[in-house]
Amino acid sequence: MLRGALLLTLVFAGVGAVTAADSGDWRWPALLLTWAAFGGACSMVLTPTGRLIRRAAPPDERAQAFAAQFSLSHSCWLLTYPLAGWLGAEAGPGAAVAALGVIALAAGLLAARLWPAGEPAPTEHEHTGPHDGHPHLTGAVRVPSGWRHSHDRLADSLHAH
Repeated sequence: MLRGALLLTLVFAGVGAVTAADSGDWRWPALLLTWAAFGGACSMVLTPTGRLIRRAAPPDERAQAFAAQFSLSHSCWLLTYPLAGWLGAEAGPGAAVAALGVIALAAGLLAARLWPAGEPAPTEHEHTGPHDGHPHLTGAVRVPSGWRHSHDRLADSLHAH
């Protein structure tokens, strides 16, 4: 997903080059190639989103996580579509492409900075709160302070992060 996000920046640069060119028979094929690259880069970002949400959210919170992702992505579109139209009308298509490219670069760099690299490793940890027989403790070992087990990282009420 990060590669796709950062690839979008290069695609916007390509669109900017095609847009800036005044003439040339190469512009139409180049525009078709950049559209295809744009679709590919967007697919690299959007297609794995469902897997990422399933991995990051516990089953009982997935509906809310999917709704939040849908709302956030559409909020971003709600801001960038009018921005592109306004900049395109006021300053020209080149300025609109440049602004969207900067936004794509900032978003990609922010994601690379904030999201942990690699696959999360199962984490061994202890629970003191859940009662004996709690479904989350299946396979856990009793220790003096509670229960010890390991699993992929979860973001829920049982796991403070």
